[in-house]
Amino acid sequence: MRVSRLMQMEDYIMSMETVTIEALCDKFQVSKNTVRRDLDALCKKGAVRKIYGGAASNHARDTVPFEERNVKNIRLKEQIARKAAEFIHDGDSIFIDSGTTLTALYYQLPQVQNLTIFTNNMEVAFRSLSENNYRIILTGGELSRSTCSATGTDASRMLDCYNIEKAFLSAVGVSVENGATNSSRGEFEVKQAVVRRSKYRYLLVDSSKFDSVSLMTFAELNAFDAVITDTEPSGKYQNYLKKNNVDLIIT
Repeated sequence: MRVSRLMQMEDYIMSMETVTIEALCDKFQVSKNTVRRDLDALCKKGAVRKIYGGAASNHARDTVPFEERNVKNIRLKEQIARKAAEFIHDGDSIFIDSGTTLTALYYQLPQVQNLTIFTNNMEVAFRSLSENNYRIILTGGELSRSTCSATGTDASRMLDCYNIEKAFLSAVGVSVENGATNSSRGEFEVKQAVVRRSKYRYLLVDSSKFDSVSLMTFAELNAFDAVITDTEPSGKYQNYLKKNNVDLIIT
């Protein structure tokens, strides 16, 4: 029975790329101690590695190229983006994060007046050259080709000069224990600065991001005003968000 569970657990971690211990407990209906023993066995095999609060596939890539992510779950991303766009109004100053869901948000922007967009998203900046007359403020920083974004300390310092009304952010992984996580140090710095400088914060994530943990936590879940996603997450997320007065918005 354990051999079968180990094989299934390995396949599950490979498919998710990163996963929390709690998620493994729920998935395989075993205790944390059992999960830890199983992970020790998989680590010895070389299939996975332990990370804080969970495990990651040794064959996973830290950052999936933008072009590949852009075609993955595109319907769900557009659905989430349409719902997020409902919170954008005349005169707003907003931050549009990097990531394919946030790029989808740009294409769902309502016809509003006097919109100021802060962004490190290079596709948003490029498209804005000819498609609208919004005021665009670029973060600057180092170009990340894999995420099509500007990253790093220069970008975060620039953002610290501004007050932003509404921030729309993405995450590589989301968990109750580790919050909203990301795999890139440069993007981590930008996201942290945006969280500091924004009045309202919206986290846009599709359901595949739940119970996944990446390398760095840029914000706890209670730092957000709303989490917008496509499917109801498990009860522990609903209870946590309700307890911390974070709106859970299902598209």
